Amino acid sequence: MGLSGLKIIVRESQKKFGGHKAANLFLVLGLCFGIAMACINPPFQECDGWMHYLWATDVSFGNLAGPVLNLSHEEGVVLVPENLKDFKYRIVEPDTGEGGEYIQYLKTIKPSAVSMEKKLMNVPSSLFYYPQALGLFVGRTFHLSVYGGVVLSRICNLLVFLLLTGLAVRITPVFKNTMAIVGLFPLTLYQAASDSPDAMLNGLCFLFTAMCFSYAYGEKERLEWKSVLKLSAVLSAVFLCKYVYVCLGLLVFLIPMKKFGGKKEYWKCFAIGLIPLALLGAAALSYAVPVVSGGQAAAGAGGITQTQYLLEHPKFIIQVLITTFGHEFNEWMLRLNTLGSLNYPLGLLIYILPMYAVFVCSLDRTEACAKIRIRDQILCFAAFAAVSLGVIMGIYVGDGSLNKVGALVVEGVQGRYFIAALPVFFAAVSQRGVQNKDPYFTEKSIGMMGVLLLYAIHTLREHCL
Repeated sequence: MGLSGLKIIVRESQKKFGGHKAANLFLVLGLCFGIAMACINPPFQECDGWMHYLWATDVSFGNLAGPVLNLSHEEGVVLVPENLKDFKYRIVEPDTGEGGEYIQYLKTIKPSAVSMEKKLMNVPSSLFYYPQALGLFVGRTFHLSVYGGVVLSRICNLLVFLLLTGLAVRITPVFKNTMAIVGLFPLTLYQAASDSPDAMLNGLCFLFTAMCFSYAYGEKERLEWKSVLKLSAVLSAVFLCKYVYVCLGLLVFLIPMKKFGGKKEYWKCFAIGLIPLALLGAAALSYAVPVVSGGQAAAGAGGITQTQYLLEHPKFIIQVLITTFGHEFNEWMLRLNTLGSLNYPLGLLIYILPMYAVFVCSLDRTEACAKIRIRDQILCFAAFAAVSLGVIMGIYVGDGSLNKVGALVVEGVQGRYFIAALPVFFAAVSQRGVQNKDPYFTEKSIGMMGVLLLYAIHTLREHCL
């Protein structure tokens, strides 16, 4: 074999394995920093952390099919360790040393293997607590402390997130670095390394987005109904967790009809793919409607609910959205870089991280990006806007304790709710015509993210311990 042949082999090897370097670097950094966050963060301190722990514990005691079917108890209760009161749950004050003291205390307590019933709303979806439940079950089996069981449950949740997001970065032909950066946001990793179902939700949303990009801009020239079924399965799982993120389904219209062989085959394939989504959607909505109705009924004034008020004053919706955006945008950006139960701010990252993400997105161009049309970018923006509006109005209608009937500003929206759709937003605003020829762009961009994560870990440790 001559020198030219050896060069060809080396070039092909680099093309084959180098194409996955973004995914590989993401996995390495995500695993290292995610485990660090899982260990440093005191148990139950993430947003709604105590509720997520109780629901995950309920699943670990056998409630594997909630809310469709409660296998181990009646409705309106969860199963928890018999010595739950010994955990002395509290939100620790940052920068006081309380976090370290709480960790040391929970290391001395072991969760009881005997369960008791506790009154609590049914688990939203057992599926999204399987990883955490596995960790808690293993922890009880091996008689780990409460702290050890929580850390193990967080690591299981983290691994599922890394698997889903790593696969997404691997298969997408466009914006690999952008998706890896969003997956490595401190808040994204913090959620992944917790007991929150947002870990699996974000991973599934990233995977769905990557699959749509792959089908639209990848090298595969012909698609079949099986491809659509895969999209439907992932989107159905997303729908089971939080309904509004199903709006990402608009991304399927990025896929050209010609990839299915024609208009008739295109609609036939999507008709088949919609079957599981429609069935699961109907089942999920049958559970969601009474829950949402109950939540907004508490906000009723004179017998009128939030939904009824909006139906009577449809123009008021626009006023609410405009006022909320102007009033709350800075707060959303702040919360994108605030960990804990909204009480661990990350300082300079409030400004640095958004600018850095925009910078990477602007230069994250590959040959496949040339296939992206202006129409596609408009569609991506529409999908992001639909998710965002769904999040805002969903909280406005469904959370009657925070949003009274006719309130002008929507309260309770947090920056973390938009993470799942951020890769779509960056795709929508990406710069056309930019050519990035730096062969080490991936290493530089993700490596810099590692530096920012080091700062985030240091800040988290200072706040917690």
